[in-house]
Amino acid sequence: MKKIYILALHLAYGGVEKAICNMANAFAQDYDVEIISMYDMENAPAYLLAKNVSVRYLLKDTPNRSAFRNALQRHNPFLICKEGFKAVKILFLKKHCLKKAIREIKDGIIISTRNEDSVLLSKYGNDHVRKIAQLHHDHAFDKRLKDDFQKHYQNIDVFVLLCDQLKQEVQQMMEGWNTHTQCVAIPNFLDEIPPICDLDKKEKICIAVGRLHPIKGFDRMIQAFHQFHAHHPDWCLQIVGDGEEETHLRSLIHSLDASSYIHLLGAKNSEEIQQLMQKASLYLMTSHSEGIPFVLLEAMSCALPMVAYDVRVGPGAVICDKENGYLIRDNQIDAYVQTLNTIASDEDLRKKMSVCAYETVLIYEKQTVLAKWKDILREECCECSNS
Repeated sequence: MKKIYILALHLAYGGVEKAICNMANAFAQDYDVEIISMYDMENAPAYLLAKNVSVRYLLKDTPNRSAFRNALQRHNPFLICKEGFKAVKILFLKKHCLKKAIREIKDGIIISTRNEDSVLLSKYGNDHVRKIAQLHHDHAFDKRLKDDFQKHYQNIDVFVLLCDQLKQEVQQMMEGWNTHTQCVAIPNFLDEIPPICDLDKKEKICIAVGRLHPIKGFDRMIQAFHQFHAHHPDWCLQIVGDGEEETHLRSLIHSLDASSYIHLLGAKNSEEIQQLMQKASLYLMTSHSEGIPFVLLEAMSCALPMVAYDVRVGPGAVICDKENGYLIRDNQIDAYVQTLNTIASDEDLRKKMSVCAYETVLIYEKQTVLAKWKDILREECCECSNS
């Protein structure tokens, strides 16, 4: 039996981490699977792994960005030197340990899930190992990423992108540079899709889930919902997640005097998030950049119509405008608010969109997506055995 190795930065909460765990569990039905995780984070793995999926951690130390930032803010030279030295040490060991792990794998299949790791996999992966790279976010025509795709993916056998748009763009970038790598589009999948919830029990709640990070644009969501609430005072917004923007967002909510109807709920586990989504009536997204967000699939599985800014990649691959949700031109807050007003005022419309959202998510059911993976894995095993 061929062995599949999946490279991960960590296995704490996050969309990429959930995708890794879902893949590992699915592949473990037919293959020996090992996750090679750089960091052993607290409370990891955050997502349930099958008993026959093994996990190997490469480093005991974890990133110290917060400690280093605090040292800088305190203007403490001793702590700055201490945390700075530790940060450099971690970065060195991170690359060294991963190179060593990749070199030690003599056959089977390695799947990398970050660009940085894919570059190392291409450079240090053995000839008899089949090498699959993944990109879980939008490349946004970043010059460094484009340079890597063209010059440092030469030994990657298959590059898995989340949607056809990204696949076609990367193929064009590689043209004339890399004739070896096959690009394919395979979306993330939901491990399990619950039965459709009772639409009559939905409450006047909008929900959003994600890291409290500037890229997620929760500040502009709060501003939009504040304006919307003036017309619909019986609705509230729940934001699930934690992160570096929490203090800023709480301050913004306080300045708008909106704490009675905009709630930061902190991090929740998958079961808790599903329960919250099944009670809610709308899912909101205001990210500045996305891939194919897991959270949109989870929202659709809970029959939630979605309202999202139509950023370059991501929401538009999942949302069918005016069918299972609305796509709003990026940063057009007045249009966003008006759309919320429209759908909040029409319960029949919400129910119709809820059913459509649930029907859409069936495209991302595990067996449907897994069939695409199985084709790739079978091809690679055949090629590997013939090499």
